[in-house]
Amino acid sequence: MPYKKKRGAEEKPPVVQWLNKKTDRYEKIERASGCVISEKVTPGPYKNFELVTRRPRRRTVKIVTAKPKITKRKGRKAAVVPKPTTKKKKKKKKKKVVKKKPKKRNYLNNRDLLSEVMLSKEGDPPKMTDKLARMLMMLCARYGRRANFANYTYNEDMQAYAMMMLVRTWNSFNPEKSNNPFAFFTQCVKNSFIQYLNSEKRHRVIRDELMVNKGLNPSYTYQLEHEAKQAATKLELAENKENPLEAPRELKKEKELEH
Repeated sequence: MPYKKKRGAEEKPPVVQWLNKKTDRYEKIERASGCVISEKVTPGPYKNFELVTRRPRRRTVKIVTAKPKITKRKGRKAAVVPKPTTKKKKKKKKKKVVKKKPKKRNYLNNRDLLSEVMLSKEGDPPKMTDKLARMLMMLCARYGRRANFANYTYNEDMQAYAMMMLVRTWNSFNPEKSNNPFAFFTQCVKNSFIQYLNSEKRHRVIRDELMVNKGLNPSYTYQLEHEAKQAATKLELAENKENPLEAPRELKKEKELEH
């Protein structure tokens, strides 16, 4: 049955006004949807609009799309009526600009090093140029930062010894036989570092033996090496119980002194 309006009932106005206490302004609102039409900037309410104490609720309006109608005819295939389509504008995708990483630059260039060596050999007698000396100093400093040499307390002494050896041996490089001076000088630096380490170890052993003779505690590394030697000799004795002639020479000497 159709809706019948009650007698004496007043029609509700479609647009009302409401005081927003947060902004302290009057808003003109549509009653059916609850959407704000306008907001008053000047003080005071709107004229000729009903003032309500409660704000009308917002209502979402569902858009119902009609299904495509299928028409059938005799002797023909069913034709489908397409939906009305609205073309959407395709957003252009912005191309990402990929920044190229700068190429790694070596601290020493093999070509420059070779040219400096050849320039130094031109004189009679051959004399090292300042640029070549700076390059070799840079090589020694960079090699000293390696993990197997960096934590030694005498690292600077090793670098100085390596530089001294380079000054003595740089002229032995022959550009006619090889065009890779970087590898030649790096090998020289490596050998000089190992030579200095071996000499330091020899001095350390002499110092620790003197401390043991005086009744003092030697270094921790000397103690570890001594314990490892003792363990090795015990293993040899356990293996050579049947053949005592094959025992280590040091133990034979100790037994002779005891007798």
